[in-house]
Amino acid sequence: MTEKTVTKAKRSGCVVWILRIIGGGALLLVVLLLAGYAYQAKTTNDDFRQFPAPGELVDVGGYNLHIYCTGEGSPTVVVDAGNGDFSLGWSLVQPEVAGFTRICTYDRAGYGWSDSGPQPRSAEQIANELHTLLSNAGIEGPYVLVGHSMGGYDVRMYAHLFPNDVVGMVLVDAGHEEQFSRLPPEYERISQQQVSTLSVMGFMSRFGILRVMGDSSGGQDLAPAMTRLLPSNVQGLYLTMMSHPAYFDATLAELNALPESNVQVGLLGDLGDLPLYVLTAGNSIDAAALESIGLAADFDVSQLQRTWLELQDELAALSTNSTHTIAENSPHGIHIYYPDLVIDAIRQVVEMIR
Repeated sequence: MTEKTVTKAKRSGCVVWILRIIGGGALLLVVLLLAGYAYQAKTTNDDFRQFPAPGELVDVGGYNLHIYCTGEGSPTVVVDAGNGDFSLGWSLVQPEVAGFTRICTYDRAGYGWSDSGPQPRSAEQIANELHTLLSNAGIEGPYVLVGHSMGGYDVRMYAHLFPNDVVGMVLVDAGHEEQFSRLPPEYERISQQQVSTLSVMGFMSRFGILRVMGDSSGGQDLAPAMTRLLPSNVQGLYLTMMSHPAYFDATLAELNALPESNVQVGLLGDLGDLPLYVLTAGNSIDAAALESIGLAADFDVSQLQRTWLELQDELAALSTNSTHTIAENSPHGIHIYYPDLVIDAIRQVVEMIR
């Protein structure tokens, strides 16, 4: 055998071993992913057995939504949380409001204890689901609707579709249908970064990686900072519910439907003389959000905040019977950072109606 033939044989042998290593690595990866998928499915089922729904699961057409009502009296306050939030996020507000009237928080499809729902997750779809939920649960009006962030789209759509049910509204740093076209480009970058982060975390959740990292949702470092302000007996459960694949699917589906929701809400009329309270965060764009897209923590957010206040003024102008208050030092999640302001806003609208 010549030296050239020996060299060629050695090269062929190396290629075979390399291919075997690559193939073995790929097979190992597939096995690990399948094991992670099975692990996540089991732990998700275990969560629902260990932590039963605090409220009621109601069929809304082949899938169940969770609604949790406390307190007594009329009108009934119905809360629609922001994107990525659900009933547990209102644990600082609900007990206090329940002291002066009935209040219902619920989990939109895919969040908390609710099943996933049909696509697209637009404002019109969500408002119709909420109407079916309230009807099938036997929760009679009249309602004061409270919408935070993207939930503001849903409650405005609900008031348009079912005006006879609604006697008042509270918008908590609510979204505006023109925010993406009128806010500076940095805001769009924040939104894009949010989608990218949620996509990665959704993949990690589906294959049990967040669970393996610990603390249910991947640890406190990956969880929103405001969760640490929730009652101590709620924090762990809130993070656990955030670790489920359905949570990330629902959050992304709502963000993907935003262009459609913007069009739908943009076609709505005003609210006439409906009692309306608009509560706006004075610090809606925080340093952490800016740093996540590569901007310095001392980036001048004045233009962003100024435009946001203009949009909030326009929301207040939807009714001839409105109040607009700025929560000067509050980030976007006013209901967690300054719950007393939200409680007071709800109380004022309820007392005005009574």
